[in-house]
Amino acid sequence: MDLDLAQVRAFLVTADQRHFSRAAEALFLTQQALSKRIRKLEDALGVPLFLRTNRTVELTEDGERFLPHARELIRVADAAVAAMGSEEQPVRLDIIDNRLSPMFMLRRFAEQEPGLRVERSTRQGLANSLDPLIRGEIDLAFGRVHDLGRPLPDELEHRLVRLEPLVALLAPEHPLAGNDVLKLTDLREDGIWLPGLAGPVEWLSYLRHLCDAFGVPIDDSGVSFDLRHTLEQTRYGKQRVTLAGADMELAPDLNLRVLPFEPSPLFPWSLVWRKEKPHPALRRLLAIAGRTSRAEGWCDHDPARSWLPTGDAGTTR
Repeated sequence: MDLDLAQVRAFLVTADQRHFSRAAEALFLTQQALSKRIRKLEDALGVPLFLRTNRTVELTEDGERFLPHARELIRVADAAVAAMGSEEQPVRLDIIDNRLSPMFMLRRFAEQEPGLRVERSTRQGLANSLDPLIRGEIDLAFGRVHDLGRPLPDELEHRLVRLEPLVALLAPEHPLAGNDVLKLTDLREDGIWLPGLAGPVEWLSYLRHLCDAFGVPIDDSGVSFDLRHTLEQTRYGKQRVTLAGADMELAPDLNLRVLPFEPSPLFPWSLVWRKEKPHPALRRLLAIAGRTSRAEGWCDHDPARSWLPTGDAGTTR
């Protein structure tokens, strides 16, 4: 029997976390992808490894018996890699915020490369990552490379990897909820609701470009303490339309209507790194990112049916 090391590693992390969601996040996987790996391992071994309930994840007797052998298997595999001089330092990267598209992309990269090792930080915007990149405190950052309050420094390189569609969120009782798509011009009277209007400078500038282009006001009234609070107010409060990125994990229990816009606003996510020779792990991650972006069609778009700020449109060619 040949065991898949990625499946064994998924088992170990889940056994340590005793929680599928936390284990999936640690491995940069979706819960569905993690569960699939565990099921394949259980099929290969012919025994269930976990007892699953709504609240807990516990090892079965077979899981307990397999655990020390799984640890030894991964230890030997890691030692073998290190012995060949291939031990790589993790890529230190900034993802802005754990809820945004960079986390979605990391999970997809990890599915392509299970051995991917990263150390994450959340500096709340690419503008805050420029100097740490130049100083070598981090290796890589995600973000929009325009409207940073300063030109992108000459020491840095960037590559577009994702054009993320923005989508409308509204309560099912909203008058526009029955539409298949939502025209941006439909929001000229009530505007887009973004309570407290905060975020990275490059995000706020993008919103202003978008709303100015279509004559849509921004309603920044009210207070929101986090994404969940905003979604709850959208669902149960005054009938309003807010927006989110298509890659964000939203709360399915709130039963919000999620509608595409017409035209579709695309938020451009780039990878940014120092121009000097990148270390092996960074080169590998950049290669995975480029390969995955092309395979998934993340930067494909129809200019006649989508929208980008003028400056950003030049980076997609």
